Amino acid sequence: MSAKILSNLFWLFAFLCFMLLLQTGDEPITKSSVPLEKPIQVRVENREISTHPEFYRTYEDLFALTDDEQKLAAIQQLLTLAKREGITDVEILQNLNLMAADIHESRWHMVYALKFFKASQRHRFDKHVEHKIEAIKSYLSKVEAERGLNSEYIATKDTGPAKSFRGKVLVAYVFIDDGIKTRWSNKTRQRTQMVMQSVQQWQKERAAEYQVNDIEFINKTFIASRNPMLTSPKAVSFSSSHQEITDYVEYVANSLGAKSIGDFITEQLEESGAEQGVVVLHSNLNQRSFASRCGYTHRQNVFRNGRLETKLISKCKDEYVMLMEQVERNRWDKMHYAQAHEMMHVFGAADLYNINSASDYAVTDIMNFQSKNLIHSKVEPITAFAIGWQKQPPKAPFEILER
Repeated sequence: MSAKILSNLFWLFAFLCFMLLLQTGDEPITKSSVPLEKPIQVRVENREISTHPEFYRTYEDLFALTDDEQKLAAIQQLLTLAKREGITDVEILQNLNLMAADIHESRWHMVYALKFFKASQRHRFDKHVEHKIEAIKSYLSKVEAERGLNSEYIATKDTGPAKSFRGKVLVAYVFIDDGIKTRWSNKTRQRTQMVMQSVQQWQKERAAEYQVNDIEFINKTFIASRNPMLTSPKAVSFSSSHQEITDYVEYVANSLGAKSIGDFITEQLEESGAEQGVVVLHSNLNQRSFASRCGYTHRQNVFRNGRLETKLISKCKDEYVMLMEQVERNRWDKMHYAQAHEMMHVFGAADLYNINSASDYAVTDIMNFQSKNLIHSKVEPITAFAIGWQKQPPKAPFEILER
């Protein structure tokens, strides 16, 4: 082949590549192909700084902040100032909303992210932001699949071995190991315990926000293994029948030398001297975790201030967390969340993600939506009330019951 023909082929190939690039650039931007650009600082030299000095000074200072909590506080201050002083600087107001949305999205606080993305669109429409909005709506529709299951919140305060989340708390962590389908090595057990320790630190920090500073964890680990009845743990899941789950938990208790989980935790509480007790049954599987919490079982008539009152009491002991999270390097965020979330149940807290009026209520609470990192999950007053950190129930867009 001659040099001239090769040269012509080369330039033809280059031309086709150039045309392909042009066509690609004209394709609509999708939520998966092009990420939203990070908000940038809008210069304010030519703004009417003298008219609104506090606003523009705070805006300039915002970009020197490195902590996201401080940034969010500054953004909220700026948006409040803008509303109060009638500031209509579209470019800056859009930028502030995009910055807040970006922080919330990075934390998986999608309800807040959606709110700020929508606010930015009201100032100035952006098709990239619109793609973000549609993506978040799609995400929320998936994670809120159970949103309409309940209309009431049921707290079970002071019931079972885990009555109130304070004082000396025994955590009896049981690794279920049948040697076949749910196996544990020394390394995976150690990593799981390290996650549990970080969860407990988070719990202490959240408790301190309600002036509860007396939590002391006593951790004990156990291995339930080589029980012929544990050869098929996959048969037990969130969707298994009550009887199947009850039988399975009884088999686990038997392998630990007890007649029931209630007897097991009662014995452990007596040995450790703890005031509260939680049993965590952990299978190294990739399934949905759940918890079985005690409710009130009896009514008791008592005299209080010279009046006869009926008090609800609980003689239930068989409560536990059934954890089925797999120990994998890329699943630590889910492990943290599952341990923290399910433990709240046995202390009396109910789910919020399945209450139809809670889609915009306590949206960063550990019992509502999962945050990317546990540190960004909160314990809002409704959960604090259910687990004994707050005496009075908060206002809520649904009825709060105790049963």
